[in-house]
Amino acid sequence: MPRFNEQEKAKIRLDLQQKGKHLFSVFGLKKTSIADLTKAAGIAQGTFYLFYSSKEELYFELVEQEEEAIRGQLGEAYFSGAPLTRESFKQFLRDSLETMECNPFLRQLYDEELMEALFRKLPADKLETHFAKDADDLLPVIQEGQREGWIRSRDPEAIVSLIRSFILLSLQKHLIGSERYRETMELFIDLIADGLIIERPSEEVEK
Repeated sequence: MPRFNEQEKAKIRLDLQQKGKHLFSVFGLKKTSIADLTKAAGIAQGTFYLFYSSKEELYFELVEQEEEAIRGQLGEAYFSGAPLTRESFKQFLRDSLETMECNPFLRQLYDEELMEALFRKLPADKLETHFAKDADDLLPVIQEGQREGWIRSRDPEAIVSLIRSFILLSLQKHLIGSERYRETMELFIDLIADGLIIERPSEEVEK
């Protein structure tokens, strides 16, 4: 088994991530083999297992990176300025859905077989850590909103769970039915925003 210094390891991992994201985006997880990944990265197949236990683990790491970038973009757009109104919170939820639907990499998560493969192959603690990241980003925003009086005083962690559940619900488009999906999700958006966000007089918001 070859030995690599830290610089070489970092380069190989980066190569696998970059080549993997391209292959997964074009061919999907199921049709991309470890041989495809190692050939693209210019390494032996055995070397792959020094970095990842499976192609699903590499894919999931890339999903986490993509979601982290998206959370940063949405957070900057919606949570870094003035308090949200119901309408801006609704737009935040719409943009979250649209990002999932339009991103060629994340869109694969709509595949039920792919999701089953991920849950089967990945350690439970890795999945728990992934879901905890949502709370790390959203919980401070929700708590601050409650202190400022524009989010209702409900359990902040339950609100995080509600928003996460809404996003996960979008993965069940095939069960909802394409003819009713958009209307159904828009209704959920209205109900969530109307139930969580406290509208204040316009002159108070402007202050």
